[in-house]
Amino acid sequence: MNNSEKPQEAKTKTEEQAAAHKAAASRVEQMYEYGYRKSNYGPDELVTDAHGNPISVMDAMLSADDAARAETHTPHLCFYSPRIPGNTGSAIRLCAVTGTILHLVEPLGFNLHDTKLRRAGLDYHDMAHVVLHPNFENLVESMPNSRIIAFTANATKLYTEIEYKPNDILLFGPEPGDIPDPMDVMAGPHVAEQVRLPMRPSLRSLNLTNCASIAVYEAWRQLGFAGGK
Repeated sequence: MNNSEKPQEAKTKTEEQAAAHKAAASRVEQMYEYGYRKSNYGPDELVTDAHGNPISVMDAMLSADDAARAETHTPHLCFYSPRIPGNTGSAIRLCAVTGTILHLVEPLGFNLHDTKLRRAGLDYHDMAHVVLHPNFENLVESMPNSRIIAFTANATKLYTEIEYKPNDILLFGPEPGDIPDPMDVMAGPHVAEQVRLPMRPSLRSLNLTNCASIAVYEAWRQLGFAGGK
């Protein structure tokens, strides 16, 4: 083999590597909805449960009609236009361990296949129930007999002053950010009660899912932790 052949071999090897990388990327894109993602910081990553099965939030999806008919031991939890995938993933985990149905009202600030969403929910996605609503009106129409309780810093009543019922909806607005004012929903005509969590006056807010956890567990406590142990 002479030296003139080496550049051609190197070129061929580079082309083969590029083709292999392109094929691998294509496979990842095709499997994206089953838990794969393309990483900017390392090799393509597969998010799996404890048994090695790919995780997808789609495993938790429930129709609005089924959610309305479901018998639950805790009120329903609703995130209106959530922006941070990790918060919603943590809420999925919260809802799985408490038997709570989670409602997400669009627009969302993330894709439902987001890795942070799946990671925060661990492998609880198939043990939780998530309902996706295109708008707030769809939520109201699907659960006409439910009382909507909005958690907002503008309320005067504390969250402990409410007697919760299993068909209530605990409504939380979006995380702070560049979004439309949610007060037309949080203080709208369909809201039966507005409540708040007490905080030191010098601080702005708690994490969204931390607030939701406090609310869900207070409601569940009042209902005797039915279904738990």
